[in-house]
Amino acid sequence: MQKLYLETQKLDASCRASYGLSEEIMMENAAMALEFAVRNPYPISGDRRQPQKILILCGGGNNGADGYTLSRRLRFDYDVSIIQFFEPKTNLCKLQAERAEKCGVRFVKREDLSFYDLRFTDIIVDCVFGSGFHGDFDEKTHGALNDMNLCECFKIACDVPSGLREDGTVAEGAFIADLTVTMGALKTCLYSDMAKDIIGTVKCAELGVNRRLYENSSNSSFVKGMLLEESDLQLPHRSLCNVNKGSFGHVAIASGEKQGAAAIAGSAALRFGAGLVTLVHKHSSKKGLDIFPELMVSSDIPEKAMVIALGMGLGFNEDIYQFYFDYILSHGNIKCVIDADACYASGLKTFLEKKEKGVILTPHPKEFQAILKNCGFGDFSVEECVLNRLDLVERFCKKFPKKTLILKGANSVIAHYDGYKYKMFINPFGRPCLAKAGSGDVLSGMVAALLAQQRKPLDAAITASLAHSLASCKIKCDFAMTPYDLMQTLAQL
Repeated sequence: MQKLYLETQKLDASCRASYGLSEEIMMENAAMALEFAVRNPYPISGDRRQPQKILILCGGGNNGADGYTLSRRLRFDYDVSIIQFFEPKTNLCKLQAERAEKCGVRFVKREDLSFYDLRFTDIIVDCVFGSGFHGDFDEKTHGALNDMNLCECFKIACDVPSGLREDGTVAEGAFIADLTVTMGALKTCLYSDMAKDIIGTVKCAELGVNRRLYENSSNSSFVKGMLLEESDLQLPHRSLCNVNKGSFGHVAIASGEKQGAAAIAGSAALRFGAGLVTLVHKHSSKKGLDIFPELMVSSDIPEKAMVIALGMGLGFNEDIYQFYFDYILSHGNIKCVIDADACYASGLKTFLEKKEKGVILTPHPKEFQAILKNCGFGDFSVEECVLNRLDLVERFCKKFPKKTLILKGANSVIAHYDGYKYKMFINPFGRPCLAKAGSGDVLSGMVAALLAQQRKPLDAAITASLAHSLASCKIKCDFAMTPYDLMQTLAQL
């Protein structure tokens, strides 16, 4: 896992105070990281040509100063040009621009960009705004960045792509990078759902001290959350031999109007290690449920069920949800997974207040909107649930401690508040092939399977979310995947 920060200006200042570094030393190290990216674009671009023509876009602040510093370091090894989007404003930007000019770097004014031939550019480096951007672009900047985005070459962003705001929203016309070299530490804005299409691959640059020293230069209150990595995946491998199917738990899946959703969730639970899975058709016709020979079917909840997953295709009958809520509350050891239609149940708030622990909710933004409304947070739009997701997720978890939330998205958010400490994790591995009916049902089944195997809820949420996303990364076609394709790839992890 890697730490995520809302912003790093305070960390920069703390690092300078703690280790005696100057802004200029840190800037040289930032430029060194950009230089390495320019000289070694092959692992990301796959292009074996040696780049020759480098175009650096510079703003008037210290992000622009990084660009001027980079140009000086590349001078004579490449054909380097600076596009001055704005005149240097900060002292360091003025100093670095002067140094670059003395080294003979070619300067081009933004208004003269129309005379600059972009056709043979190999690499564009964006050093216009960085993490200091807010608001929107003026018309000329918007047009110039649009020209850069249309250029068919490798694109690198310094710190964050210009147009990506601190809250993770993206301005119209934002720079679209193939590689983002972020400075010092990772920022949460890089992992918003909106940012995913413009950041490319993210690399973190050290600024004169080891990254751990940089991040430890101040207290941990600056940490906003954690970024999950592939190495955090803890699959439910079986180490003991003297076991039976009961050793790995019994999952009950509530079946309703759309029985296929329950069957998908049940198959995923079995695929992800649950010992037994029963589809419960207490409030629906049994017809169609017996075509899955590996799944048991019952009109009642099995006595030994350890987990109940409900909502997947269950429908919107309030009496059905009240039955399941009452059953779970009266059987205190049963854990549950709340998904899909269950997010709209009017009794959800009371249930969450009464059920002390062992609950994982797995909504997508529209379902999260319904949860927030039902639980008294207000009537938010789906867009607000996406734009303000980190704040809303934290508010929800703190109102309902010991409940675990997986808010699905391009970069899913996993959060939990144990009554003392709030923890938030971002899973960056989601792929567009998951945007298909049934994918969420697979995740719910996987979560239920881990709960049945005695995983703690937060651990179950992290592992299931990671496995779900990483399995999707093994699907070659981005549009043809089915839920059963996704399940089959779990065995390849």
